[in-house]
Amino acid sequence: MPATAGLLRLAPAAAAGKTAATVVAAASGLLLPAASALVLDRILAGDSATAALLAFTGLLLLRVLAEWGGEIAGISAATTVLGVLRHRLVRQVFALGVPGTRRHPVGDLLARLTGNAATAANALPYLVEVVVETIAAGCGLIALWLIDWRVGLAFLIGALPVGLVLQRSMRTSTSRFAEYLGHLSGIAARLTDALAGSRTIRACGAQNREVQRILAPMPELARAGLSTWDVLRAVSWQVGFAQTALRVAVLIVAGAGVATGRITPGEFLAVTLYLTIALGFAQQVDPLMSLAAARANANRVTELLAERPTVHAGATALPAGPGALSFRGVSVRLDDRLVLDAVDLEVPAGAVVAVVGRSGSGKTTLGLLAGGLLDPDAGAVLLDGVPVRTLDPAALRDAVGYAFDHPVLLGETIREAIAFGRPEHAEVERAARIAQAEDFIRRLPAGFDTRLDGAPLSGGEVQRLGLARAVAHDGRVLVLDDATSSLDTITEAKLAEAFTEGLAGRTRLVIAHRTVTAARADLVAWLDHGRIRAVAPHHTLWETQPGYRAVFVAGGAG
Repeated sequence: MPATAGLLRLAPAAAAGKTAATVVAAASGLLLPAASALVLDRILAGDSATAALLAFTGLLLLRVLAEWGGEIAGISAATTVLGVLRHRLVRQVFALGVPGTRRHPVGDLLARLTGNAATAANALPYLVEVVVETIAAGCGLIALWLIDWRVGLAFLIGALPVGLVLQRSMRTSTSRFAEYLGHLSGIAARLTDALAGSRTIRACGAQNREVQRILAPMPELARAGLSTWDVLRAVSWQVGFAQTALRVAVLIVAGAGVATGRITPGEFLAVTLYLTIALGFAQQVDPLMSLAAARANANRVTELLAERPTVHAGATALPAGPGALSFRGVSVRLDDRLVLDAVDLEVPAGAVVAVVGRSGSGKTTLGLLAGGLLDPDAGAVLLDGVPVRTLDPAALRDAVGYAFDHPVLLGETIREAIAFGRPEHAEVERAARIAQAEDFIRRLPAGFDTRLDGAPLSGGEVQRLGLARAVAHDGRVLVLDDATSSLDTITEAKLAEAFTEGLAGRTRLVIAHRTVTAARADLVAWLDHGRIRAVAPHHTLWETQPGYRAVFVAGGAG
């Protein structure tokens, strides 16, 4: 179980403490039957049993303290592992970038970060307990053999089939738990998608249909869950029956030994106690099932952590330059669909180039390529002559800024949201002015220091704050992905004028859905089914290309 055993390395100190305490508890437990036998034989022989009673009491106290310490160490180990796993998972999600979030729905990622990580963290104490208890059971068998080899042989013969049943159930349970978790993750992903569109669902009166869609995997989930319980039920009665039969057989052999004088009464008492310890391996059904569940969860966590980012990060420094972008033979495939097909496009330094096309033509994907948020499957993207995929990530982030159609504001205040990613030298107020956001910010209770969670912002105001954040970025290239879609035409016109004056000299790649946006650009790149149909000023394309006009007339660019 490499995924489970590997968790030991995440909390070595706590794991060592848990192991040490469990070993001490098991060792003292192994010595208690011998001490009990000594006390009984001394009493029956009429000798003093004081020393033996003190030894018994000390061992009992040591076992209690060790079990208590083991519980504390186990909780510490689980919480430490959980913290490490969640930190690594969050870092991994960001490292996988846009391709990773496209492969894994948000609900699936949340399930791995919360439930899967929490259950996986408990694997460490379960694993320690199962291993130590199994070793202790082996020591109990040795003790039985040392008391009387016939007793040990009787136990060994009966124990072999029980061990095989437990091994098979562990393997089956892990696969059943994995199937169950897969269905559960699917439900979580559907629910997350539905919550994101809850207003639309309610407005369309489609609540019942969405409930049915979200819970569609429930029959499979129920079957997987019931099959897990079926395994536990079958194992429980089989092991329980075998345990009883094994105990009876061993006690019969030991009783015969007492009758013949081969075993003393004290040794018979030791046999009964060591028999319970030796049977400990068969009493691991519940811990083994818990370990199987933890193992299945750990596999889902390590599966995500093992994925390799598909976006390459180089180490090349970006030399000074005006911000010229070049797309050379760029192709991108998402699943089985060719989104961009051998695209060649030159974006002159300092120019405003609008990318226009119907929905699904590859506009957003082209914008993601510009800043290295996505790598092409073929071809290359160059920034001032340097391949983007070879650039140092920090240099690339400094050079290329983004404004998206649905920006997410990060930070505690308006000021922090605008300066996000550039806290040291961002010109927040100037950026807000250029983005036409200063007026409404000043009207907020604390102006730029108003907390985001207390600011009543409209969709257009949020979008303008996203634009302000991109302006404050101050890179040589700015990518605007439908970043003015929530603005009225008057505000958009003011914004376009402010952008012309305030962002002069910066290269702007604009994903355009409105005619007015395309008309203000220096050039328009017309994308159609993933290929560049034409590159020219808007008025030229409008006058000469009926297909280009149809993009706007039919509303296809939106």
